[in-house]
Amino acid sequence: MLEKLTAIVLHTKKYRESSLLVYAYTDVFGRQTYIVNGVRSEKNKAGLALFQPLTWLDAVASHHPKSEIHRLREYRLWQPLHSIPFDITKNALALFIGEVLCKTIREQEPNAELFDFLCRAIHDLDALEQGVANFHLYFLVHLLRYVGYAPGNNYFLETPYFDVPSGEFTPLRPTHDLFFDPPQTQLFATLLNASPAQLSQIALHREQRNRFIDNMLSFLNHHFDTPVPIRSAAVLQEVFK
Repeated sequence: MLEKLTAIVLHTKKYRESSLLVYAYTDVFGRQTYIVNGVRSEKNKAGLALFQPLTWLDAVASHHPKSEIHRLREYRLWQPLHSIPFDITKNALALFIGEVLCKTIREQEPNAELFDFLCRAIHDLDALEQGVANFHLYFLVHLLRYVGYAPGNNYFLETPYFDVPSGEFTPLRPTHDLFFDPPQTQLFATLLNASPAQLSQIALHREQRNRFIDNMLSFLNHHFDTPVPIRSAAVLQEVFK
């Protein structure tokens, strides 16, 4: 059955001699995997450029109810991106965000709120001129709301620790190792209440940023009950020195 849909490219893998496996998040079917035939051929280099992480596609796909892998029949840009594909830093962020989404979102059903959030985030990153180095931190924190793991209470100076298993800010240091210390907890709370336009006002050095990303990935590992190794995280550590 042919279906019209809008897809956000998350990640790709080479498939056979000239094709791609495309992992995407769609407005109609949630997370899906598609085969795109011939897109890696010498004659179709322009088509390959459409499958960079966080690209929006207007597409027609054939879906088979008993298959985990479907096929993109037609595809074109839904909305062009003006800076992400051409900016080395933003391109690295797109790779990281796409990989995180690819390894955490599994539901093969529509989620309009999550899809809208991803569209807004892509637009915000594409338009952002200052504070780019903090965008992936902001994204991870705000993603929690849409995958069911937003903090269960509000942060106060009297609750300086964030307990990962309970998902709550707490006044006492937890007795286990899965928690954010006071500086990281305060950063978490700051990002929760920040807008993309405010990211340039959050002054962080490399060690603080990398530690926060490690904490957030540990958070996702715990709540998704499966390892979420993000290879592109190492790339970002080199980009944001």
